[in-house]
Amino acid sequence: MELRQYWNVIWKRRWLVLGIVLVASAVSAIMVFTAPRSYETEVKFMTRHEPTPDSAEQQYFTFDTYYNWFASEFLVDDYTQITTSDAFAGSTLETLRETGFAQQVIADLNKQAEEGAKLGEPPTLRGKEAADKLETNISKLRLLDVKKAIRSDRTHRNLRLTITANDPDVAKGIADAVSIVLADAKMKPIRGDMVDDQGVFAQIGRAGIDNTQSSRSKEITNAVIRVIMGLVLALALVFLLEYLDNSVRDERDARRILEMPVLGTIPKA
Repeated sequence: MELRQYWNVIWKRRWLVLGIVLVASAVSAIMVFTAPRSYETEVKFMTRHEPTPDSAEQQYFTFDTYYNWFASEFLVDDYTQITTSDAFAGSTLETLRETGFAQQVIADLNKQAEEGAKLGEPPTLRGKEAADKLETNISKLRLLDVKKAIRSDRTHRNLRLTITANDPDVAKGIADAVSIVLADAKMKPIRGDMVDDQGVFAQIGRAGIDNTQSSRSKEITNAVIRVIMGLVLALALVFLLEYLDNSVRDERDARRILEMPVLGTIPKA
């Protein structure tokens, strides 16, 4: 088929194509405006597994330092599982509910706003009302909410936790609580000198204004993808119907079906 014939096939059933695209667009728009908004932030950590100090009298090479750092990678492997457990979520929730925690979160956000403000422009700071709202939202969190909010992955000795919540301040609060649990060794269900006496991880990135993303951009991208998929489905359906249509529409169809030469045609009036 030539390009003109392809276009004629599409034009013949243009209302079907248009209808499917409009339905896909309408569904996508409804999903964008009615879907609950979520906010995502992340915080990064590095293992601070201290190597065994070399003795001053030691005159020969050992692999103690190498194996200490090598073991850190296995430790990060373990914590990618630990950080998604009920025990870790419980420790995080306990930290979230500590007295004054919400005020500390808002204070850190205000500090970030001051640090990121342009010269000559006063930063937008929030006060007690924002802290009270965050404290109320934290009080509504359940263990399952905190557990679902945390995702983890790793790169060598680095651990990255991604926090998702329906409020940006809550996402920031969970990220800060996670940082306290990991860096300050508040993971009570785990026993052992390393965890009970000192932090296993050092925080190398903080959650906040710069790395908190809204789900709106993802929702818009998904909406565009759904519209494109609707268009592709409509075109596929059009050509399928054309393939299944056995009616004679022109001299080419007549020659193909009758296997006889066409002597003449009567044009449409």
